[in-house]
Amino acid sequence: MNLQITGKRVDVTDTMRDYIEKKIAKVTKNLRDVSDVVVTLHIERYRHVVDVSIHAGHITIRGEGNTTDMYTSIDAAFSRIEKQVRRYRDRLQARRASPPEKIRDATMTVYDHNAIADEEERRVVVMTEKVPVKPMSLEEAVMEMDLLNQEFLVFKNAETDSINVIYHRRDGNIGLIEP
Repeated sequence: MNLQITGKRVDVTDTMRDYIEKKIAKVTKNLRDVSDVVVTLHIERYRHVVDVSIHAGHITIRGEGNTTDMYTSIDAAFSRIEKQVRRYRDRLQARRASPPEKIRDATMTVYDHNAIADEEERRVVVMTEKVPVKPMSLEEAVMEMDLLNQEFLVFKNAETDSINVIYHRRDGNIGLIEP
């Protein structure tokens, strides 16, 4: 595990470093394949801000604490991370407990923009990727898309039993494409 603790306008003392390492050990014991942990401490006017980012396998978990005391900010950031880890673990356990459903593959095709601009030429497929389509509810799909930090997610809607796509819109909301 690669641990990086940095301070901007803050001297990171040994006691702070030990405190953060204990918090990290508590949180990462429930995660597999933790590769990087980045903790940034900085002060903005009278606010002590702590940003924590944990990369574990295919997910990235982020938390921020923003209070008037550095140790309280550390506690707040790790509290948010613990909550996300708990939701992630609960979701994994619920998925294991439910009977396995058939997962279909969807094919994603990317076209070459230069070929599209020139209408006389044929469109050329640049890349084709098989994406596993998991059965889940809309709320689970939004949570997974946020946890995986993706722009879009293809999934099988468990309620309607059809393939759906959710995506991040430019206005910050989430869009849903249904057949």
